[in-house]
Amino acid sequence: MEIYLGINFDSHDTAVFALDSENKTPFAISMERLTRFKHDTLFPVLCLEKYIQYREIDVNKVKKVYCGNSKLGQKSQRYRLNHYEFEMFKREFLGEPYLKGYLNKLGEFNKQSRFRREMSLFFKGKLRQYNNFEKSGETQFQYHILKELLNKKFPQAEIELSYFDHEECHAVSSYVTSPFEDNVLLITMDGHGDHNHFSKAFLLKDGKYTLLSQSTSPDRFLYYTGKYSTFWEECSIGGMYTYFTKMLGFTPHADEGKVEALAAYGNHQNEVYKKIWKCFSVQKNANGYPHILVNKEEAEMLFSLDEFKSMLIQFKKEDLCAAIQKFLEEIMLQYISGLIEVSKATKLCLSGGVFANVILNLRIFSELTSDIYIIPAMADDGSAEGACYMAYLASGKTMTDLNWMKSNIMPYWGTSYSKEQVETTLKKYVNEITFEVYSPEWPENAARLVSEGKIGALFHGRMEWGPRALGNRSIIADCRFKDVTEKINKSIKNRPLFQPFCPSILEEERERLFQSSYSNKHMTAAFYLKEEFRDKIPASAHIDGTARAQFVSEKENPMFYRYLKEMKNLTGFGVSINTSFNKHGRTIVETPEDAVRDFLDTNLDFMYVEGFLVKRK
Repeated sequence: MEIYLGINFDSHDTAVFALDSENKTPFAISMERLTRFKHDTLFPVLCLEKYIQYREIDVNKVKKVYCGNSKLGQKSQRYRLNHYEFEMFKREFLGEPYLKGYLNKLGEFNKQSRFRREMSLFFKGKLRQYNNFEKSGETQFQYHILKELLNKKFPQAEIELSYFDHEECHAVSSYVTSPFEDNVLLITMDGHGDHNHFSKAFLLKDGKYTLLSQSTSPDRFLYYTGKYSTFWEECSIGGMYTYFTKMLGFTPHADEGKVEALAAYGNHQNEVYKKIWKCFSVQKNANGYPHILVNKEEAEMLFSLDEFKSMLIQFKKEDLCAAIQKFLEEIMLQYISGLIEVSKATKLCLSGGVFANVILNLRIFSELTSDIYIIPAMADDGSAEGACYMAYLASGKTMTDLNWMKSNIMPYWGTSYSKEQVETTLKKYVNEITFEVYSPEWPENAARLVSEGKIGALFHGRMEWGPRALGNRSIIADCRFKDVTEKINKSIKNRPLFQPFCPSILEEERERLFQSSYSNKHMTAAFYLKEEFRDKIPASAHIDGTARAQFVSEKENPMFYRYLKEMKNLTGFGVSINTSFNKHGRTIVETPEDAVRDFLDTNLDFMYVEGFLVKRK
């Protein structure tokens, strides 16, 4: 048996993506789903163990492991040592059951971060046997850690370990599951990658991809020093957006969507918008392809901490959000349109955290090309996916050998649980919940409850890969009720009231309800709802009339399709609010235990877990 692994362990959203010679379905999971610590940075040992356990792999029968890491290794040894120390501490001092219980008790509280720091400092001497690697370079040190881990997990296997460029991993990941075959532009955009690159553009033709241009940050540029840590960002497009997120009082690398949402309430026509343009411009390289040029000196001067504090006094938050959002849209349109013009390729595969911005993606679709694909796991967890494909190609395979992946339209590649496992879990909570036995008509029953004004949750099938809930780990509600957004934000999600919720919609309702759209299955772009429907399903659209929609077909998710079909029968609209099933501050539920816990900790009216109807006593 041969296994192909992709690992992201050198940044936020650490994750494992796996293919093996006996399965035509990937397995993928991020560390945050197991620790329930958002955008977790821990070395993803638990992800690897979950893969082995879930697939019931006899590790002694694994003969070859091709493993790719999605970064070349640029960060300091101290940073990586601390994270590996944590894993050693888990195993040798607390043991797995104790640790996971401790993390679960901490839940959404920020004490986790302090706990990790204190542990790391206390056991700083634990890995002194690796001191020689500090002198020989970061990549060799990382290589030793990964090799040791893989040898331990697959004792009979030959291990082939490689490191791949971060942006290249993003680019390859976006192509493999796209609907496109040839003459495709692969464009990445994030905060930072290897060698300070934050964007690369490739042209894929005849089964091979060629680098067209790359954009580079001169260095880190914006700093914020707090009580426990120093916050910094690259001088890049994504870095500037994240810096605004931080300075506006939101959580960086997590709450950029709040900036995007609040921007709809603001006016971008202000001095801040003009200042951002002094920091970046689109230029052409020697081959005539556009790249983004950074003026670090202007950025440091115009957006220093003191300058930004004065902006917060002078301008409304909404207007600052509108300024950075409008800038992002306009410079990206310049950049991408230039790439299309020179390359003559109109099919786009987009990846990197910046393309989580659904309003940006709407404008690319509306103004540049209708042939667009944004990978569902567009952020750094998705770089593990690309690293797996890169390891696959490095083993002697070709892009054509990966064509079977294009049939995997929906990224339901995480874990699932049997009805027996679910029932065992529910019985533990009989003092707090009631539950009815499995019903095969649960999708229709859920629709009836929702159409009556109730808010529920669904847990069925395999968990989604990427940041969006796509019907398998979802909170659901009726979009006809205007106050449902406020109710979910206040009593269930505990989010700001300006944040909209996304609708899941029957594919056959798409042209009826939207001005212009494409069959987006993954909630990666927004579209304008037709004016005549905005008052009829008000909870489905933001203040600007846009909705980040998931269009659902029966083939891709039969159970969720049945739910939406019954919503159509009952309400006249095959539409439902679909937001991720989790309490605010926690990640999407992974186990039945997680589901029960979050159900009890919120004001949800009901929950269907693999067909079992759960209610509060």
